[in-house]
Amino acid sequence: MFASWTGRAARAQQAATIARAAEPFVGDIGGARLGQLTEGASFAAGPSRANHTQITLEGWVFRASLQSVNREGHTLAVNRTPIENLRDAPNGRVLAQLVHGFLLDEVERRGQWVKVRRSVWVQTAALRGDGGRRPAAAGNPAPAASPPPAASRQLPIVVAAPPTANRQPPVAVTAPPVSPPSAIRPSPPRSASQDSPAAADPRRAVVRRRMQLYRAPDSTAIGQLEAGTPVRITARAGDWVRVEAQAWVRENEIRPSDAGILTGLSAAELRGAPEEFKGKLLRWTIQFLSLQTADELRSDFRPGQRYILARGPAPEYAFVYITVPADKLADVQRLEPLASVTVVARVINGRSAYLANPILELVELP
Repeated sequence: MFASWTGRAARAQQAATIARAAEPFVGDIGGARLGQLTEGASFAAGPSRANHTQITLEGWVFRASLQSVNREGHTLAVNRTPIENLRDAPNGRVLAQLVHGFLLDEVERRGQWVKVRRSVWVQTAALRGDGGRRPAAAGNPAPAASPPPAASRQLPIVVAAPPTANRQPPVAVTAPPVSPPSAIRPSPPRSASQDSPAAADPRRAVVRRRMQLYRAPDSTAIGQLEAGTPVRITARAGDWVRVEAQAWVRENEIRPSDAGILTGLSAAELRGAPEEFKGKLLRWTIQFLSLQTADELRSDFRPGQRYILARGPAPEYAFVYITVPADKLADVQRLEPLASVTVVARVINGRSAYLANPILELVELP
């Protein structure tokens, strides 16, 4: 019985590597998405059920991005919006990205960094175990490796490596057949086009598998693209790319967009290319939080300038600042906190100086 128990425990604690880029994870199977995992990152894997495997996130987070809590049995929460990185060491490689409010437990502290840990669930199909295999479900040992193919009938030539402390086994190299002298002919000259194939366009890509489409990074899915669909990359924001795909819809299902006003632009795109969108108009649906007055500490505003503190654009949950001209102040003062409102605004700065939040100027408030 003891041997059986230890065997199950060893399988439950095997290491698993993330085999897909930007793979989402959840706190409970069927629950809300709490972040995404980096392809190639390795974690301790636990039990599997319902096509999901439990893994243990463990890594380092910048101390200023955490706050102390006592919630659901955890002691820390991510307070940076919209996401924070989990790293394998202080300032090390990114293992995962955690959403604002994600709950964690502290393991240790080192200067301005905190080592944290939490168990989450990820789709089993997104994992591979040591040796390149997906981790076996509890109680089902991994299949044995296939035997190597039979040896070739040709005699090998053994190339012996010089003796070293970590000597590798001899390499068997099959000798190619020797042609008679009369059969040797000079090779025809190669053209420049054969030696230098045309470089692939980095803006063109193909969908690897059926995937979800999102209006903005880490937001709610709005559709799907089938595997093999050609797409064109139009913008990048961290681990995300904005794509265009060719498709057909019925004409009576769409309407013309307003000339000169950008729609569908995410806050992540704006932060990723602030100079590209400076001075342009956009239409965003935001959640109004409050009307604020700038003080001397806010270098992005004039002292005394009035601005809207909001979250958005929907469905994103990032902070947005919108300066209010004097002629729009009375309309803004009538807004109720947490009201959802669609505005037309001009981009002043895609990234504020300290918090990297977009700063806009209110142009139209319905």
